[in-house]
Amino acid sequence: MPPQAPVRRRVASTVASVAAVNQVTPRMTRIRLCGDSLSRLAAVPGQTLKIYVPDLDSGCPVSRDYTVRDYRNSATAGARLDIDFVLHGDGPAANWARRAQPGELVEFVGPSGRYRPDPHADWHVFAGDETALPAIQAYLAMLPAHARVAVYVEIADAGEEQPMPGVATPVVRWLHRDGRQPGTSTLLDDAIRAAQWPPGQGHIWLAGHTPTVRRIRAQLLNERGIDRCALYVKGFWDRQQHPAGSPAGGAPCAVRTVGRAR
Repeated sequence: MPPQAPVRRRVASTVASVAAVNQVTPRMTRIRLCGDSLSRLAAVPGQTLKIYVPDLDSGCPVSRDYTVRDYRNSATAGARLDIDFVLHGDGPAANWARRAQPGELVEFVGPSGRYRPDPHADWHVFAGDETALPAIQAYLAMLPAHARVAVYVEIADAGEEQPMPGVATPVVRWLHRDGRQPGTSTLLDDAIRAAQWPPGQGHIWLAGHTPTVRRIRAQLLNERGIDRCALYVKGFWDRQQHPAGSPAGGAPCAVRTVGRAR
């Protein structure tokens, strides 16, 4: 018998309804999804969803990865899931988020991802650009209030600063680009290079523009002698592939609008 092509298994997806659209900062929008389908998820803030959104140029749906900013499921209020979208650039996900209205239906796959901050580490460092901010906020909320935490976030300007939840006294450094395009500065590189780590066994979480986090990873391993086991690095987007910037807390993204809730 001739060899048969492998069977391609379709990954189960979830369809939910847009319940609310809120402007968190001038360049970040939070979209809340709701629906009975969400109650079946085992979602944890900080995990990743692959969302399908329409591409205005091709008319076809494209997929993008985004971070679960928050997920709650109660017997009285039902299930809801929050996703934060960075609005710089004119990619399909940012364009969809700008126009999203309550009642729209959205399809996504996931969530996935197993990272959790180690509550027993002596100290934590979280670093990234605005696309990493939803994950950073989610992870901070998981840590005990007494945790020693330093946060470094590159953002457009002071208008993009946000409250940091959970930890009682995190050290937060906001790095303002002040007119420079995302993915073009060394603000994060320089801040990490100048940082002084506390004594003890720590952990560093780093995400955002892929070339930037690769440079910083090399810096931490080669210049600072950080143990690989103490370092978690994830590239979320690449300026060369998505020139104006892309996902908020994920890789190139997509959301398929499949109608409106009735």
